[in-house]
Amino acid sequence: MSLLEELCQAVREQHRDGGLPDELLASILSLAENPAALQQQDLIKRLLEQLRNFDLYAGAACFSDANSVQDIQKTISLFSQVRRA
Repeated sequence: MSLLEELCQAVREQHRDGGLPDELLASILSLAENPAALQQQDLIKRLLEQLRNFDLYAGAACFSDANSVQDIQKTISLFSQVRRA
């Protein structure tokens, strides 16, 4: 399975089972459909790891290692910044 296929699978699972918001699902699937995204493998791996550790309520507890919606949004925004550079 390719890195982008893993990303698509992880985002769909978190949307279905973990409460990942619709707008993040759409953003990440759109990103994964873009072949240029493969040039940013480090960011894809970071996003994949964040999805695997996603918790809708991350940050609610003092010592949470889970990733939040905001963490994932920040990583997605990095893709945009790299494309503009």
